[in-house]
Amino acid sequence: MSDAPRANPSALNGWNAEYIDSEYARYQADPNSVDPSVRSFFAGFDLALDRTVVATSSGAAPATPFGVSVQRLTEAYRVFGHLAAKIDPLSQPRPPAEPLALTCHGLSEGDLERVVAGGGTLRQLIAKYESIYCGSIGAEFSHCGTPAEREWFVSTLENATEQLSNERRAAVLAELTSSETLEVWLGKRYVGKKRFSLEGGESLIPMLRALTERAGSLGAKEIILGMAHRGRLNVLRNYMGKESERIITEFEDSWKDGSDQGAGDVKYHRGFSGDQMTPSGNVHLSLLNNPSHLESVNALVLGRARARQDNANAAGREGQAEIVPLLVHGDAALPGQGVVAECLNMANLEGYTVGGTIHVVINNQVGFTTDTDDARSTDYCTDVAKMVNAPVLHVNGDDPEACVRAMWIAMEYRHRFRRDVFVDLCCFRRHGHNEQDEPGYTQPELYALVRAHPGTRAKYAASLTAAGVLTPAQAEEMVEREIASLDASQQAAHASPMRPVPPAGGGAWAGFVHAYTFDSPKTAIDLKTLEKVCSAMGTAPDGFNVHTKLKGLLDGRSKLPQTKKLSHADAEQIAFGTLLLDGTPIRLSGQDSRRGTFSQRHAVLRDEKTGARLTPLNQLKEKQSSLEVWDSPLSEYSVMGFEYGFSRANPRALVMWEGQFGDFCNTAQVIIDQYMAASEIKWDRWAGLTLLLPHGYEGQGPEHSSARMERFLQLCGDNNMEVVYPSTGAQLFHMLRRQAKRNFRKPLIVMTPKKFLRAETSTTDELLTGEFKHLIDDPKVDAGGAKKIAKVVYCTGKVYHELNERRDTLGSRDVALVRVEQLYPFHADLAKQIDARYPREAKRLWAQEEPRNAGAFMFIADVFREQLGINLGYIGRATSASPATGSEYAHKKQQDKILSEAVGPLGGSGAAIGHSNGSPSPSNAPEPHIPETKVTQSKATAKASR
Repeated sequence: MSDAPRANPSALNGWNAEYIDSEYARYQADPNSVDPSVRSFFAGFDLALDRTVVATSSGAAPATPFGVSVQRLTEAYRVFGHLAAKIDPLSQPRPPAEPLALTCHGLSEGDLERVVAGGGTLRQLIAKYESIYCGSIGAEFSHCGTPAEREWFVSTLENATEQLSNERRAAVLAELTSSETLEVWLGKRYVGKKRFSLEGGESLIPMLRALTERAGSLGAKEIILGMAHRGRLNVLRNYMGKESERIITEFEDSWKDGSDQGAGDVKYHRGFSGDQMTPSGNVHLSLLNNPSHLESVNALVLGRARARQDNANAAGREGQAEIVPLLVHGDAALPGQGVVAECLNMANLEGYTVGGTIHVVINNQVGFTTDTDDARSTDYCTDVAKMVNAPVLHVNGDDPEACVRAMWIAMEYRHRFRRDVFVDLCCFRRHGHNEQDEPGYTQPELYALVRAHPGTRAKYAASLTAAGVLTPAQAEEMVEREIASLDASQQAAHASPMRPVPPAGGGAWAGFVHAYTFDSPKTAIDLKTLEKVCSAMGTAPDGFNVHTKLKGLLDGRSKLPQTKKLSHADAEQIAFGTLLLDGTPIRLSGQDSRRGTFSQRHAVLRDEKTGARLTPLNQLKEKQSSLEVWDSPLSEYSVMGFEYGFSRANPRALVMWEGQFGDFCNTAQVIIDQYMAASEIKWDRWAGLTLLLPHGYEGQGPEHSSARMERFLQLCGDNNMEVVYPSTGAQLFHMLRRQAKRNFRKPLIVMTPKKFLRAETSTTDELLTGEFKHLIDDPKVDAGGAKKIAKVVYCTGKVYHELNERRDTLGSRDVALVRVEQLYPFHADLAKQIDARYPREAKRLWAQEEPRNAGAFMFIADVFREQLGINLGYIGRATSASPATGSEYAHKKQQDKILSEAVGPLGGSGAAIGHSNGSPSPSNAPEPHIPETKVTQSKATAKASR
């Protein structure tokens, strides 16, 4: 192999003719032997040679060495012209774009007057390509994945004829005026108030309005937008159409509705919905609420868009054409936040694609106080786009017309190819990170240039007046009209403050209510429905080759109405089937959800010979709702956010995210904290996403034992969500149906078992009657036996079965086991009724397998004390910084201690706690350290009021 250095993106400017020739020889021998960036360049070069051959075959003269050199230079402009584009409104110098040098292509100054193919001189050709590729738009598209995409960009850029009319140019100036004047006006009226001004990036407003107009002409009906703080208030007023009175009310904090004053959110986090009328019709605009976790909203936008697209598709329309997702990023957050890459990774996956997202970057050229050299390792903040071969258009924010053209191109590309595209709005930030910040502390040179900049509006107004589009007086009148309008809005807001956010319950949410209730809709089914669903669950069509090992499973499911033995896994599938028959669409996604992490679900079967997929529950009847189960990418943050966004857009669907193990939700904590737990109280926006989190201690170590129930319980308040740990399959069945059938939506957090998923915990008879039980009294203690109880042990979920098994083994009759199936909201009235059955002097204890500082104890002890007047004793593992021990031996000994303290010890139990192979521990082996389990009992317990 050649000793020539390999190319890399940071070395592009160091190329020379000798190096290119040597690399081209390597490329011709083996394209994979050169760097991807070099390979892209030569692919474009070969494409140009193909054009030359075509021209020759049609009668043109054969290519000469000079012609080949010109073609090389032409392709260099197409591939590397962006390196010389004039995209910085502050005119900071850029490194020389050496790939565009004549000498790199065997040319010299002496060739400039030579005539090139097609007519004209080389000098004129260079001037043409300088204008196209090195002007206010720098286009990166040579890395696009298909020749069709690259050809489209060449044709679109080099044959562009569409220009802005004078009327449209005046409209652009008006939009810039609205943007700038709002910021200046707010800065004077509300000195010191944070607003995260758009000043320096005002071209965003005409860009967005141009995007909507072009989208409407291509058939779009809705644009779903996510963005962070910078420019958000400006976008809300000047793009979304939020009334100035609402914004002013927020600045003056004058809205009072008698609600909890701890509720709500700051004004630059709130969302809004509006409309933009285009020549092609109305386009609905939706801006999602977004917390300070910047790019977290990306996944929600994609999920919401997918739900809207699915609805359109179900109605026989083209969803991806109608619904367009739009994300506005900051230049520091785009490469810095990992969720961006996670969302891009989903962009073209079957279960998550939205047919391309429009990305706009507000490129401040600085982070909070961080220079770009410290913020990323790439030349451009948009280089992350290349992981999915998405094209990028870098555009100078001081050229509003170029900004508009860039958005036209982006929208047309997305419509044609259904892929992501980026527009990098190169601008600046007039103030610091917020209006109270002094940016000169950290970027003195940059901000010397910023302070000397007259403003995009002023520069564009001067150019239009010079061109005779309007007079200076007309340009100034635009400013005066905006000020007068804002002054009038302020007076109106003083007289009658406006609610900052319209109330919930409109659109797709019509018919739903806010209030929570323990009452349940009818969730029981009839025997005929049960038989129909079980038959479908256990049936594959003729010609479908079911895996040999699954034939017994399917046969067992088909016979469930006769055998009546019900597991969690079977109950879940029956719940799905009955909901589908009722007209409820279902979406479940997560890592390995089709089969199930524990090989328990098998909702989607694979043909053993062909690999074809079959979802048995989608063959219940000719017309039914659909069950979609997706194996997600190895991501939690973005996928959970996607499903949350989906649930927000389609409240009538049962939408679920499943963790491969419960603790995998850790990496999606932003979605849980900022959206699931708080969106209702912060933004008055509802959602019904269900999380299925495998949880339970089985000796598998610190990882994957705990779904961190305690963290969810700590987030509970204001009836914001439900935390449930169902102990039987029947309970899971009724819980899922209840979630789909109620007239309100709350996030549902479900601790699901692992080893008990396939265990028979109930019967199918329990599906034909009853409903979900918030607490379950001990079925083995009748009225007479209740008087003899000495110990009432409260517990939840999987540990109940182990406690019950120990009690049966011992034949104990003085211990009652009461299950708390729903931990929050806690049904205190039902708990009082159950507890009243047992003697006042009996001990009340809480048993759990988690450490004392984990699980439900801290939460439930407070609930029992405050709502029931009962001080619960504790049985469980000692406080620990780790969820579980890594020793199987230690685990078994700890677990036995819990069962012994709660119910009673086994005779000769030591042998039962030995190693997993059944052999006793060697006599000379050191005794492992076992954290002490504790049983505590308040002296006041026996006297506690119920």
